[in-house]
Amino acid sequence: MTDDHSLTLANVVQFDATAAVADAFDGARLTQARRLRGWTKKELAGRIDVTPAAVGQYEAGAIRPRPEQVRRIAEVFTYPASFFAAGRPRAALDTGGVHFRSLRSTPARERERALAFTERLWELAHELESYVRLPPVDLPGWDGGEITGNALSDPITAAHALRTQWGLGEGPIPHMVRLLESRGIIVAILPYLSPDSRKLDGFSTSRLPRPIAILNEERNDVYRHRFSVAHELGHLIMHGEAHPGDIHHERQADAFAAAFLTPSHAIAESLPSRVDFTRLSNLQQTWGVSLDSLLVRCREMGLHSDATSSRAWRRLNALRSQGLLPNTPVEGFPGEIPVMLKQAFGMAQRKGASERRLADDLHWNEEDVRTLLQLGDPRPALHLV
Repeated sequence: MTDDHSLTLANVVQFDATAAVADAFDGARLTQARRLRGWTKKELAGRIDVTPAAVGQYEAGAIRPRPEQVRRIAEVFTYPASFFAAGRPRAALDTGGVHFRSLRSTPARERERALAFTERLWELAHELESYVRLPPVDLPGWDGGEITGNALSDPITAAHALRTQWGLGEGPIPHMVRLLESRGIIVAILPYLSPDSRKLDGFSTSRLPRPIAILNEERNDVYRHRFSVAHELGHLIMHGEAHPGDIHHERQADAFAAAFLTPSHAIAESLPSRVDFTRLSNLQQTWGVSLDSLLVRCREMGLHSDATSSRAWRRLNALRSQGLLPNTPVEGFPGEIPVMLKQAFGMAQRKGASERRLADDLHWNEEDVRTLLQLGDPRPALHLV
């Protein structure tokens, strides 16, 4: 009798909770959750036994799901039903607000998944800031969600101005990721979410209250990784209005990255007038840039003719095909691995935060928190001998 009564009471409490969520249902939360899973509206509709049109109406806020539908939605996503209620800080991004390098090579579903990941990342950072003060954003023209004032549109001028503002001098930059994080920019590695994740290059946005740069974990070479970070930094300070896939913007970001990492007046005397891969390899390690980038700089500064450049590229490709120039993994360079949010969580733990508490406050599950903080699986591994 007591067990039946308890079960009935639990059902009533659950119904009351889902009824409250149904009354305050936030369609944008459903859109975010669906995009993060990489599901179409049709695929989600099949999982919750409604029509694709109904899913579209839920997301648009035209109609609200009934309590039993809310319960089913929460079950298929393995989220608490309260995740779908309005009233909490929420990031909102669309493709037009993000500097995607190419729209043709990446399926729309993968871009939407990346947008949802970035929204979640900002929400986690916002929650952590209730415990810890993250570094203030230090970008020219930054005004809490947009770049204002006179935009630095010339890549060379912008690179010089930023080095000056950040007090970097003219020499090599030891750690690019750590540099951005110290200036209040969130940097993260996009996890391998699907086979199409490999097609998605780095991207960035200045449309949220804190700028974010996302890198692809498949790029396992520290020199290309650093250039990608500098490329996204160029977008953040030069292109307040995102034009995804715009070739002119992409070329400007590349030019900024080259000028920021290897200022011409500082590296010019070190570049060889002849193709000398031993000397270029030494410069690679000193300046933290790829051999490709150094060859481009030699050509830009008039040290190599078109014919010389062509021969150099052929030799470089031949060396790589023979396995003589292997990639240098990012893991060996701690300053190039994002740590700001993970370290913020470590500090927050001393003020009572935990994975469970963050998950409860965000209305997520703990696995999502661990993934974004790069904490890994807390369970001990069983090894059979």
